[in-house]
Amino acid sequence: MKGFVFLYGSEVLLRFVQTGAFKELEKKHDITYIALASSVLMKDGGVEHSLVSSLANVEWIPFYPNRFEKWCELFDISCIRYQERSISFQIRYQETIRQSPERIAGLEKLASPEIYDSHRAAVEKDMGLHPDMLKLTLALRPDFFVLPSALLDYVTDDVLQLANAIAIPTLMLVAGWDNLSSKGLIYHQPSTMGVWGEQSRQHAIQIQGSEAQNVHVIGAPHYEDFYNNPLVNRAALRKEFGVPPEKRTILFAGSYRTFDETELLKQVDNAIDQGILPDIHVIYRPHPWRATRQTEDNFLDQTWKHVTMDSEMVEAYQAVKRGAGGASPDNFLFRLNHLAQLYQSVDAVISPMSTVLLEALMFDLPTMAVAFGDGKHSWSADKASRMTHFKEFFEIPDLIVCRQQNVFLENLNLLISYADGQSKRKFDQDIQHFVYRDNKRYADRVLDLVTLMLETNNSKIPYDIVDVKPGKTFKSNRAQKILTRFKKIGWKALRLLKK
Repeated sequence: MKGFVFLYGSEVLLRFVQTGAFKELEKKHDITYIALASSVLMKDGGVEHSLVSSLANVEWIPFYPNRFEKWCELFDISCIRYQERSISFQIRYQETIRQSPERIAGLEKLASPEIYDSHRAAVEKDMGLHPDMLKLTLALRPDFFVLPSALLDYVTDDVLQLANAIAIPTLMLVAGWDNLSSKGLIYHQPSTMGVWGEQSRQHAIQIQGSEAQNVHVIGAPHYEDFYNNPLVNRAALRKEFGVPPEKRTILFAGSYRTFDETELLKQVDNAIDQGILPDIHVIYRPHPWRATRQTEDNFLDQTWKHVTMDSEMVEAYQAVKRGAGGASPDNFLFRLNHLAQLYQSVDAVISPMSTVLLEALMFDLPTMAVAFGDGKHSWSADKASRMTHFKEFFEIPDLIVCRQQNVFLENLNLLISYADGQSKRKFDQDIQHFVYRDNKRYADRVLDLVTLMLETNNSKIPYDIVDVKPGKTFKSNRAQKILTRFKKIGWKALRLLKK
């Protein structure tokens, strides 16, 4: 049978394609990859373009930024309308109010229960179906879609809208831990959904309104080979990372969200120097794509006695500080391998709210979540710690959750005691709730779900009677650009006259 697999950016390509998630599907079915010609995928020499180019059967379709903006606005409205379903939606709503109070006033009206559904239907009717996606679908007549999805991304809404219009069975594979609880609401449900673990399955049912029988636990492709290796030479790894061979070592893994990590690390360094903390070594690993901090001293400009930066992240950290973006995605699988080695060379992990907390428990490491704010940034670790996907995670026994800065050093001493062997807990069963794993490969599970979906949705797709027209691209022509420019000049002049 024929199937479309949609590709649109780094997250999908690196987590799914680079790990071989669709290899078994290719053996059983005639698969065409539909690649979105975004700047990321089209970057000459980039790993994403190389990955797409390595695939056997690829069709390219255009990316229309203005069309995506329409979906983004509907995403914002859905977060307001359904904020009671997830505290993460509420936090996003609050941040939008803080950043754009004038814009949010109009969105609040559209999110009211009396208006939301009719407004959404009117916007989607005006947008219509993605014209190139529709044209390709009618030309090749696929029997099913496979949609790797982060929910708020370049293709998910377009694909689900099209699948709903033509009744195409669609398997949606959720890409990230927080996607179902944080990245807006699915308006058109897929036929079948593959999720990380039981937690995300419940999020699909309770938050997204998916039917329970259509949601299946499938794991995460990039975590399949991510585990403790009993044969690893720990002494050699510690030497490679520049860690004192016998000294207890803590990994401090930074967050994407805004948090002054340098200031907290200074506190740790001074506490070790003063004997408030034992003589430990700290490896600092900033987040590869950390958001720009408003106020934070450059780590590399400081003098440190007990703290060093993970050498793999120095270049990326400098790039972010220059405002030039973060780490290149080219080394994604290498980076996972590097992280696995790093986890096996340290004794405990600290992080101000990142997926590293989950990964550390995969390696049975004593772990502490920094869940207090830095007093400088609005969306800091305190706000991030309230997001829905962390709620159950914080209930894991022996996971330390530090919610106040004045007890941070006390909690760090407790973490060190755990590392000394006072709590040597195995977290396997806890982690299964969040990321399922067994002896079966993710690629086999994908094939199994497609098979199940086609058996359940075995009606013939009505291609011969499809009567839909291509939708809008919202791509500005030259005249529209000139008119927009004059409007901006006019509004600017009017503001000056009012002063």
